[in-house]
Amino acid sequence: MKELIDKYLNDSIDGLEMERLKVWLEKEKNQKKFKTILESHYHINLGVQEVDLDREYALLLDKLEGKSVVGSRSGFVWLKRAAIFIGLLGLGYMMHLTTEDPNNMEVDGNTITIKQENGSTQIIKEDGSVEIVDDKGRIIGKQNGTQLDYRNSFAADANNLSNDILTYNELVVPFGKKMKLILSDSTVVHINSGTRLKYPVKFLENKDRMVFLEGEAFFEVTKSNTAPFIVNTDKIDIRVLGTKFDVSAYQDDEQLSTVLVEGSVELSTPDRSAVGEEKYLLVPGQIGSWNKSMDTMKIADTDVNEYTSWINGQIIFKIRPFPEILKVLERHYNVSITNNYKLLDNQQFFAKFDTETIEQVLTYFQNSTPFQYTRTGDRIEIDQPQ
Repeated sequence: MKELIDKYLNDSIDGLEMERLKVWLEKEKNQKKFKTILESHYHINLGVQEVDLDREYALLLDKLEGKSVVGSRSGFVWLKRAAIFIGLLGLGYMMHLTTEDPNNMEVDGNTITIKQENGSTQIIKEDGSVEIVDDKGRIIGKQNGTQLDYRNSFAADANNLSNDILTYNELVVPFGKKMKLILSDSTVVHINSGTRLKYPVKFLENKDRMVFLEGEAFFEVTKSNTAPFIVNTDKIDIRVLGTKFDVSAYQDDEQLSTVLVEGSVELSTPDRSAVGEEKYLLVPGQIGSWNKSMDTMKIADTDVNEYTSWINGQIIFKIRPFPEILKVLERHYNVSITNNYKLLDNQQFFAKFDTETIEQVLTYFQNSTPFQYTRTGDRIEIDQPQ
């Protein structure tokens, strides 16, 4: 990330890099980190210069909105406008990711939604069919049940769009639901419960195909020798030309993992500015696990079916710790599970489920290690047996 920030300060950042910087800045902790870097830049490089505050602010606005800027900045006076910049992220660009449509429509948290770059939100009903339309009335995608298809999205309109500008949608899939997304290049993405995926409506020709993931998705990437496909997560970038792989990047998981089914992938750690970027290669049948707190990568052989079975509605655990199992069950069944029986934290289980209810699943584990539980609505509490 240091390289991107340096490019931003030097006015050499391109469109994809700016988008990646924007996504990184969506997190409050990164905004604080960015502020500190820019404060230092101001003190070291720009402290003695005369600057035009209005012009600097206008340049910043244009940069964040993806507009071309003529000329270079006279100086980045962050100290006098730090609050304005953070406010801009919270009230301007961030609206594209978090606001509802212009009519202030209330969106149920259990509803699948598409958030467009203009700030509008479109509800997706799993038993319905609808056209996805942009703010100019152009059809950019079509939904049929649990599938979204962007393959016939509009070509760049010379009167409204530049061929080097990306327009993004963000698909939000809540717990208990799944979706299948076909991108403009025919890449297929199976999206698991509790996931956000931000993707271009249409990829640019011969340019990197980058998407931004929080949660879990399985990718079947259309091969291209000139346009690498990149999955950007909070800590790791996954770069491929054409392959099948699963990425699990939930915010509340200690591990971020990539499982390769076929082809090859390259994992990189662009945020490790202190030691430079590190790269790791996977071969089919391997899992790369990044420990967030330790900043370490572990690569091992694995049974890929355990990590991809969710695509077909199955859940497979092969000697998995009970706390990890509970997280998977929470996401799959859209429930909240509290375990008060600490003995279970040290237990590991082998199990496979297809169409079982959450009660049937818990009964299976009870038969192995007895415990009792109570369910109230979508809340389940596990206790020591009496």
